[in-house]
Amino acid sequence: MSSFFAPLFLHLFFLCVGFIGCKPSSSCPSGQFLLKNQCVLCHPTCSECDGQELFDCTTCGVYEDGQERFLHQGHCRTHCPRGFYPDRGHYDCQPCIANCELCTDGNLCAKCREYYKLQNGVCQPALCDIGQMPDPNTGECINCEMGCKTCSTDPEMCSSCVQGYFLFRQKCRRHCPQSTYEDRVGGVCLSCPAPCEDCSSNTRCIACQLGYFLNGGGCVKQCPQQTFSDSSGWRCQPCHSSCQTCHGPHSTDCDLCLSGNLPLHGQCPQVNCPHGQYFDDPTLQTVQGYSNEK
Repeated sequence: MSSFFAPLFLHLFFLCVGFIGCKPSSSCPSGQFLLKNQCVLCHPTCSECDGQELFDCTTCGVYEDGQERFLHQGHCRTHCPRGFYPDRGHYDCQPCIANCELCTDGNLCAKCREYYKLQNGVCQPALCDIGQMPDPNTGECINCEMGCKTCSTDPEMCSSCVQGYFLFRQKCRRHCPQSTYEDRVGGVCLSCPAPCEDCSSNTRCIACQLGYFLNGGGCVKQCPQQTFSDSSGWRCQPCHSSCQTCHGPHSTDCDLCLSGNLPLHGQCPQVNCPHGQYFDDPTLQTVQGYSNEK
């Protein structure tokens, strides 16, 4: 060794001897761990550990008495807890498949958690009653919102309703809101057809959009013959039976009579006077006309 490297080597040698921490922890024999530069025994249940407490185990195995132990959360156990199975390759506890309570490996389940049923080795959610759904966390059947027949991912979001309720925006309602009508076959609220503002079916309006008049279950821009436009209620009101056309605001405000004659004082007589006579409105009688013949 050259005279240059010798002093450096001796310095490093005495430095490591003085501080035993240069010694790696792996130098401790099995069943011990390094603590303050000394090898200390693990807990008796551990094969390997990083501390001397019961839950400081890092490796488990077969002990002198032939007893197997399996690592779970730092503890070497003789039996794995529910939901885990013993892996004899690594001597630790591995999780069962989802929602499984008892299993012997990670592929098939022997017993499912509550609210789940075993089907071909897999745990499926148990069938819930009408108006219920399985809780996504526990699998327990929980009630949907009132009126719901089925709800898929959220108990407050309905996908269908029981009889007497109607589905509208994922809620089940006793009555459909304005601008919709009750579809009793599908159990849903459907939008009224334009230009209906409100309706009782897809063919019968009960209110119209602004600028339209309600006429016999439909909405029209202009009221038909023998009706007049009532702008106070936006409806087509029928003319009096004696009128062919009328303008309102009363049904007897005729423009033209059924006979084709113009109305008398705005009204049409309901009697047809013989030739040579006219209708006397105040007395509701026909009166003989005046003649110049002698």
